[in-house]
Amino acid sequence: MKAIQALIPLVAATAILAGCESRSSAQVILSQADASVEKVRPDAEVNTPAELKPVEATLAHMKQNFDQHEYKAVKQELPQLNAQYKTLVEAIGVKQAENATIIQEWSTLNNEVPQTVEAVQARVDSLKPGALPKGVTADEVATARKELETAKVTWDEATKAANAGHPAEARDKARVVQAKMEELKNSLGMTEQVASNTPASGQ
Repeated sequence: MKAIQALIPLVAATAILAGCESRSSAQVILSQADASVEKVRPDAEVNTPAELKPVEATLAHMKQNFDQHEYKAVKQELPQLNAQYKTLVEAIGVKQAENATIIQEWSTLNNEVPQTVEAVQARVDSLKPGALPKGVTADEVATARKELETAKVTWDEATKAANAGHPAEARDKARVVQAKMEELKNSLGMTEQVASNTPASGQ
Protein backbone atom coordinates (compact mmCIF):
# COMPACT_ATOMS: atom_id res chain seq x y z
CA MET A 1 0.00 0.00 0.00
CA LYS A 2 1.44 3.36 -1.05
CA ALA A 3 0.45 5.16 2.14
CA ILE A 4 2.21 2.67 4.42
CA GLN A 5 5.35 2.78 2.31
CA ALA A 6 5.32 6.55 2.65
CA LEU A 7 5.80 6.16 6.42
CA ILE A 8 9.28 4.71 5.99
CA PRO A 9 11.07 8.02 5.22
CA LEU A 10 9.81 9.49 8.49
CA VAL A 11 11.13 6.55 10.48
CA ALA A 12 14.42 6.71 8.62
CA ALA A 13 14.70 10.38 9.36
CA THR A 14 14.51 9.63 13.07
CA ALA A 15 17.78 7.75 12.79
CA ILE A 16 19.33 10.52 10.74
CA LEU A 17 18.62 13.05 13.45
CA ALA A 18 19.71 10.89 16.36
CA GLY A 19 22.37 12.84 18.18
CA CYS A 20 22.43 15.54 15.54
CA GLU A 21 20.41 18.78 15.48
CA SER A 22 21.97 20.50 12.47
CA ARG A 23 19.98 22.65 10.06
CA SER A 24 20.62 20.27 7.18
CA SER A 25 19.35 17.25 9.11
CA ALA A 26 16.22 19.11 10.20
CA GLN A 27 15.67 20.14 6.61
CA VAL A 28 15.90 16.49 5.53
CA ILE A 29 13.22 15.39 7.98
CA LEU A 30 10.87 18.18 6.96
CA SER A 31 11.38 17.42 3.29
CA GLN A 32 10.67 13.72 3.82
CA ALA A 33 7.69 14.47 6.04
CA ASP A 34 6.23 16.82 3.44
CA ALA A 35 6.66 14.20 0.72
CA SER A 36 5.03 11.51 2.85
CA VAL A 37 2.03 13.66 3.73
CA GLU A 38 1.53 14.76 0.13
CA LYS A 39 1.37 11.12 -0.99
CA VAL A 40 -1.67 10.45 1.17
CA ARG A 41 -3.24 13.91 1.11
CA PRO A 42 -5.71 13.28 -1.78
CA ASP A 43 -7.22 10.25 -0.06
CA ALA A 44 -7.03 11.82 3.38
CA GLU A 45 -8.79 15.05 2.39
CA VAL A 46 -11.73 13.08 1.00
CA ASN A 47 -11.94 10.13 3.36
CA THR A 48 -10.17 10.94 6.64
CA PRO A 49 -9.96 14.73 7.12
CA ALA A 50 -10.21 14.43 10.91
CA GLU A 51 -7.05 12.30 11.06
CA LEU A 52 -5.25 14.58 8.61
CA LYS A 53 -5.65 17.74 10.70
CA PRO A 54 -3.31 16.79 13.58
CA VAL A 55 -0.67 15.64 11.11
CA GLU A 56 -0.82 18.98 9.34
CA ALA A 57 -0.78 20.88 12.63
CA THR A 58 2.31 19.08 13.94
CA LEU A 59 4.10 19.42 10.64
CA ALA A 60 3.31 23.14 10.52
CA HIS A 61 4.67 23.57 14.04
CA MET A 62 7.85 21.71 13.11
CA LYS A 63 8.30 24.07 10.17
CA GLN A 64 7.79 27.01 12.49
CA ASN A 65 10.51 25.67 14.78
CA PHE A 66 12.78 25.25 11.78
CA ASP A 67 12.21 28.85 10.72
CA GLN A 68 13.11 29.92 14.25
CA HIS A 69 16.29 27.83 14.07
CA GLU A 70 15.00 25.44 16.73
CA TYR A 71 16.38 22.37 15.00
CA LYS A 72 16.39 20.23 18.13
CA ALA A 73 12.67 20.94 18.58
CA VAL A 74 12.07 19.63 15.05
CA LYS A 75 13.62 16.34 16.07
CA GLN A 76 11.67 16.22 19.34
CA GLU A 77 8.32 16.51 17.57
CA LEU A 78 9.11 13.75 15.09
CA PRO A 79 7.78 10.84 17.25
CA GLN A 80 4.46 12.67 17.61
CA LEU A 81 4.29 13.25 13.87
CA ASN A 82 5.07 9.61 13.18
CA ALA A 83 2.34 8.44 15.58
CA GLN A 84 -0.22 10.77 14.03
CA TYR A 85 0.84 9.78 10.55
CA LYS A 86 0.51 6.10 11.41
CA THR A 87 -3.03 6.72 12.67
CA LEU A 88 -3.82 8.57 9.46
CA VAL A 89 -2.49 5.79 7.26
CA GLU A 90 -4.45 3.16 9.16
CA ALA A 91 -7.64 5.23 8.91
CA ILE A 92 -7.15 5.59 5.17
CA GLY A 93 -6.73 1.82 4.88
CA VAL A 94 -9.96 1.20 6.78
CA LYS A 95 -11.83 3.71 4.63
CA GLN A 96 -10.45 2.23 1.43
CA ALA A 97 -11.67 -1.21 2.52
CA GLU A 98 -15.11 0.22 3.30
CA ASN A 99 -15.24 1.95 -0.07
CA ALA A 100 -14.27 -1.26 -1.84
CA THR A 101 -17.19 -3.03 -0.15
CA ILE A 102 -19.57 -0.22 -1.07
CA ILE A 103 -18.41 -0.22 -4.68
CA GLN A 104 -18.86 -3.98 -4.90
CA GLU A 105 -22.41 -3.73 -3.53
CA TRP A 106 -23.22 -0.91 -5.94
CA SER A 107 -21.89 -3.00 -8.81
CA THR A 108 -24.17 -5.88 -7.83
CA LEU A 109 -27.19 -3.61 -7.45
CA ASN A 110 -26.39 -1.92 -10.74
CA ASN A 111 -26.63 -5.28 -12.45
CA GLU A 112 -29.70 -6.60 -10.66
CA VAL A 113 -32.02 -3.67 -9.94
CA PRO A 114 -32.54 -2.46 -13.54
CA GLN A 115 -33.62 -5.97 -14.49
CA THR A 116 -36.14 -6.00 -11.64
CA VAL A 117 -37.44 -2.58 -12.67
CA GLU A 118 -37.94 -3.87 -16.21
CA ALA A 119 -39.76 -6.93 -14.90
CA VAL A 120 -42.09 -4.83 -12.75
CA GLN A 121 -42.71 -2.45 -15.66
CA ALA A 122 -43.58 -5.39 -17.89
CA ARG A 123 -45.95 -6.73 -15.24
CA VAL A 124 -47.70 -3.37 -14.91
CA ASP A 125 -48.03 -3.03 -18.69
CA SER A 126 -49.48 -6.51 -18.98
CA LEU A 127 -52.25 -6.02 -16.42
CA LYS A 128 -55.62 -5.11 -17.91
CA PRO A 129 -58.37 -3.45 -15.82
CA GLY A 130 -60.94 -6.09 -16.66
CA ALA A 131 -58.70 -9.09 -16.17
CA LEU A 132 -56.61 -8.54 -13.06
CA PRO A 133 -55.07 -11.54 -11.29
CA LYS A 134 -56.57 -12.72 -8.02
CA GLY A 135 -55.45 -10.53 -5.13
CA VAL A 136 -54.46 -7.58 -7.33
CA THR A 137 -56.72 -4.53 -7.35
CA ALA A 138 -57.00 -1.66 -9.80
CA ASP A 139 -55.88 0.75 -7.06
CA GLU A 140 -52.74 -1.32 -6.48
CA VAL A 141 -51.92 -1.22 -10.17
CA ALA A 142 -52.42 2.56 -10.28
CA THR A 143 -50.23 3.00 -7.23
CA ALA A 144 -47.60 0.73 -8.72
CA ARG A 145 -47.46 2.86 -11.87
CA LYS A 146 -46.78 6.00 -9.82
CA GLU A 147 -44.25 4.37 -7.53
CA LEU A 148 -42.50 2.79 -10.48
CA GLU A 149 -41.94 6.21 -12.05
CA THR A 150 -40.67 7.59 -8.75
CA ALA A 151 -38.29 4.63 -8.43
CA LYS A 152 -36.94 5.30 -11.91
CA VAL A 153 -36.12 8.88 -10.91
CA THR A 154 -34.36 7.61 -7.80
CA TRP A 155 -32.41 5.13 -9.90
CA ASP A 156 -31.29 7.90 -12.25
CA GLU A 157 -30.06 9.81 -9.19
CA ALA A 158 -28.16 6.72 -8.03
CA THR A 159 -26.48 6.37 -11.41
CA LYS A 160 -25.50 10.04 -11.45
CA ALA A 161 -24.06 9.74 -7.94
CA ALA A 162 -21.98 6.74 -8.99
CA ASN A 163 -20.70 8.54 -12.07
CA ALA A 164 -19.81 11.54 -9.91
CA GLY A 165 -17.67 9.38 -7.64
CA HIS A 166 -20.12 9.02 -4.74
CA PRO A 167 -20.57 5.25 -4.44
CA ALA A 168 -22.11 5.35 -0.95
CA GLU A 169 -24.87 7.70 -2.10
CA ALA A 170 -25.41 5.56 -5.19
CA ARG A 171 -25.58 2.40 -3.08
CA ASP A 172 -28.09 3.92 -0.65
CA LYS A 173 -30.40 5.12 -3.41
CA ALA A 174 -30.13 1.77 -5.17
CA ARG A 175 -31.18 0.03 -1.97
CA VAL A 176 -34.28 2.23 -1.83
CA VAL A 177 -35.23 1.26 -5.37
CA GLN A 178 -34.53 -2.41 -4.68
CA ALA A 179 -36.79 -2.39 -1.61
CA LYS A 180 -39.55 -0.61 -3.52
CA MET A 181 -39.38 -3.14 -6.35
CA GLU A 182 -39.82 -5.97 -3.86
CA GLU A 183 -42.91 -4.23 -2.49
CA LEU A 184 -44.35 -3.80 -5.96
CA LYS A 185 -43.63 -7.39 -6.90
CA ASN A 186 -45.66 -8.51 -3.90
CA SER A 187 -48.54 -6.12 -4.52
CA LEU A 188 -48.71 -7.11 -8.19
CA GLY A 189 -48.72 -10.82 -7.48
CA MET A 190 -45.34 -11.43 -9.09
CA THR A 191 -44.06 -13.48 -6.16
CA GLU A 192 -47.00 -15.87 -6.42
CA GLN A 193 -46.50 -16.03 -10.17
CA VAL A 194 -42.88 -17.12 -9.78
CA ALA A 195 -43.86 -19.70 -7.16
CA SER A 196 -46.56 -21.20 -9.39
CA ASN A 197 -44.07 -21.48 -12.27
CA THR A 198 -41.48 -23.28 -10.16
CA PRO A 199 -41.59 -27.09 -10.65
CA ALA A 200 -42.16 -29.13 -7.51
CA SER A 201 -39.24 -31.16 -6.19
CA GLY A 202 -38.95 -34.52 -7.88
CA GLN A 203 -40.93 -33.51 -10.98
